[in-house]
Amino acid sequence: MAKSYTFEEKNDFSKKGIDIACKYLRSLKKTIDVKNVEDDPAYQKKDIDLVWVYKKGEDKIMIFVEVKTDNYATGNFWLETLSNEALGTMGCFVKSKAKYLFYYFTKSDSMYIMPLKRAVHWFKDNLNRFRESKTTTNVNGNYKHTTVGRLVPIEIMVEEVEGIKLVKEVSKKVNGKLP
Repeated sequence: MAKSYTFEEKNDFSKKGIDIACKYLRSLKKTIDVKNVEDDPAYQKKDIDLVWVYKKGEDKIMIFVEVKTDNYATGNFWLETLSNEALGTMGCFVKSKAKYLFYYFTKSDSMYIMPLKRAVHWFKDNLNRFRESKTTTNVNGNYKHTTVGRLVPIEIMVEEVEGIKLVKEVSKKVNGKLP
């Protein structure tokens, strides 16, 4: 059975993860700017939530970040393969143009920072190892769509994908380093 959310519930906890990710990036000494672009249609098409600008030597580097927020503590990442099952729309995990995915778990206040291109490549090669799962989103009680993903054990992905970093108690961090 698919888990069900209202649009408002999903939006509220998603915003919490984006807020935490912004605060974390702003806490890094090398950060110049962090811009939330989640509502910008040009970035939405690319599944990008944040633009992070930081200083590297004399250069300014701009990095795109996608943020996923999860309320569950199952020991799994839930990686979206279809954002709308009926339309066959690719999921954000497999189509995002971000450099990093920040996967934030609200209950443990932990954030995994993963190099997205490397993670997606690994995921596609290992897709059949992981159980498919679905969620439904209800908008104003009128419209409902089903999102499809795979449950990937965190331990396995961290072990098999190089460069994934865990930031524990991320909301309390004031300094940190990205992979």
